[in-house]
Amino acid sequence: MNLRTFLSFSIIVLFLGTSTTSYAHSASMGYSAIVVKGNEINYELFLDQRDLLVQFDTNKDGNLENEELLSEKEGVQSFLQKDLHIEVDSKPLTMELLAMDVTTKGSTRGVVFQLKLTADETIEQFNIHYNLVFADAPVHTSGLSVHSTNFFYQDILDINRQDIQVTLPEAENAPTEIGSVLWKYFVLGIEHILTGYDHLLFLLSLVLIASRFKDAIKIVTAFTIAHSITLFLVASGRIQVIPSWVEALIALSICYVAVENLFVQKAKWRWILTAIFGLIHGMGFAGALAETGLPKTNLIGSLLTFNLGVEVGQLMILCLLLPILIWLQKFPWYRKLMITMSCLIFVLAFYWLIERLQ
Repeated sequence: MNLRTFLSFSIIVLFLGTSTTSYAHSASMGYSAIVVKGNEINYELFLDQRDLLVQFDTNKDGNLENEELLSEKEGVQSFLQKDLHIEVDSKPLTMELLAMDVTTKGSTRGVVFQLKLTADETIEQFNIHYNLVFADAPVHTSGLSVHSTNFFYQDILDINRQDIQVTLPEAENAPTEIGSVLWKYFVLGIEHILTGYDHLLFLLSLVLIASRFKDAIKIVTAFTIAHSITLFLVASGRIQVIPSWVEALIALSICYVAVENLFVQKAKWRWILTAIFGLIHGMGFAGALAETGLPKTNLIGSLLTFNLGVEVGQLMILCLLLPILIWLQKFPWYRKLMITMSCLIFVLAFYWLIERLQ
């Protein structure tokens, strides 16, 4: 029984660890910001560099640089033209690559592409076909925003929604899309936490010593409140952070809690520590959203529904784990199991820390 339980939990920890590298999340996010003026479409596209390394990391150092992109400009343009199409009246528009720049959005390092497409007449309706990087990153999403003189439209492009038709109506028709968009951000929040392996590992390490549901609820509540604060502040641009340091601090927070588990046996005051570290994790959540298509006119609603989705996903995981952990604490060998798991968590988080500091 002891060996079987140990192996089960070791598999959980190893699964969470090996499913990701030095990046916080296996899912990649970007944005598609489109401005329509007369017969022209100006398209600002942001892609996570992880989705471009295989094709364009010529020196194989794990990071893209502007020089590498410029040396592969024709290849980049072919890559974009192959799987990104915009049609007007069923006629594909020719894409012109104006500029590209390696930059950081939120806590995500990637590339901004400036594209221009021109139609023969004033654009009143167009179709987007977006099939970029899905072959290698099926959980990739791109926040879509479309601006015109009196019109704003928002949506999310993903593997299940690659083709979107946009009609430029009068401004008063625009609000009909808000409910649908908020729901998509809610679902995106759930997906984000379920693939945020470092955040999940942090929560697991926190509740390993929780002997009562009451203690676990305090921990989760403190984490929720804290990361909600910094998620809003960073994603809305009210505070600026250094993404690489945020990711390193997230790994460090996991290391600290794992070490503390070796010496602390009660979770009574752990909610205070969770609140402090939750502020850092909120900055990491914001990295997935900051400057990636969040609309200025509906910023609060999008943030709230995304955050609500994060909480729902978080509760789904905890509702599965907590009953098992609390039941296992009835056995005399649980302390040894918890120490073993904490050591494994520490080793994994320390590896992440070293990777992110590099």
